[in-house]
Amino acid sequence: MEYDWLTADIPDVINAGCDKRIKQLEEKDDREKIIPLAITVKNIQGAKRKFNINIRTSLELQDPSIDWKLKLKDEYTLSSKKIEEITYDFDLDGNKSRDLGLEIDTPIGGYEGDRLDIDLSIKSEDGINSYNKKFSVNLVPVIKIAKCTIGKELDIAIDLSNHAERDREERMAMNKNARNEVMAVMSPYEIKGYFFIETMHADRVDVLSKSIRGFKGFVSGDIDISEIEKYLTPKPAVTGLEMGSLVEIVEGPFKGERAKITAIDAAKEEVTVQLIESMVPIPVTVKAEAIRNLDKT
Repeated sequence: MEYDWLTADIPDVINAGCDKRIKQLEEKDDREKIIPLAITVKNIQGAKRKFNINIRTSLELQDPSIDWKLKLKDEYTLSSKKIEEITYDFDLDGNKSRDLGLEIDTPIGGYEGDRLDIDLSIKSEDGINSYNKKFSVNLVPVIKIAKCTIGKELDIAIDLSNHAERDREERMAMNKNARNEVMAVMSPYEIKGYFFIETMHADRVDVLSKSIRGFKGFVSGDIDISEIEKYLTPKPAVTGLEMGSLVEIVEGPFKGERAKITAIDAAKEEVTVQLIESMVPIPVTVKAEAIRNLDKT
């Protein structure tokens, strides 16, 4: 939203992961952990004027002991135990502008669905200009890219999932509501050396992974679900196979043999091949997953 005296880029709902900072971006910022929030006030008159900022906050948390942080000149600790009201006045010279400098830090150990509600009011003391905005910050899971040994993606993803489940069972002895830190894991066949993890607490998953052989840490930053949607719908096994293509059989009694595709049954996801080194050209029908396309390597 933009006025002649104010520019504000604030969505009604900001979805953020744990341990994120919501603020106006600057060149020196670590953009991997920052979610942009822009509010700029301008004095459009020639004389100095005073502006007033008022912020009312409330929190809905599953664990009431968890605090959030808000900064507006001073830093405030936000708690679910009370509604916080913050006021701040500043002078602005004529025809000058100022970034509001509002910052919100989400907690490290929050839970999915935790929410901070903010009612923001900006007014000029002379009553000429006023602006009001209500918005929420919702905690949501993040998707991380994990690095791992090539060829072991699925094995390592399963190991991590098992480690996380054992960790949850151990923590349940102290907290019956303990949750699995690995909410989902996906290892697409097409991706080599990486797999995807959905979690609320990437820092805890990083600790869980330390004892897993072949796990090499996270790629910096988070990714959006839209970036991996294409992997959520499995492709037919016959995709990319063509009549006459040279293939290698990787499963079954003919494992290691090279062959040429002579027929493709997309409905059954089967292919008929002819073994190249066979003395007698006997057709062999195998599942599409049991061959590797040599023409595309």
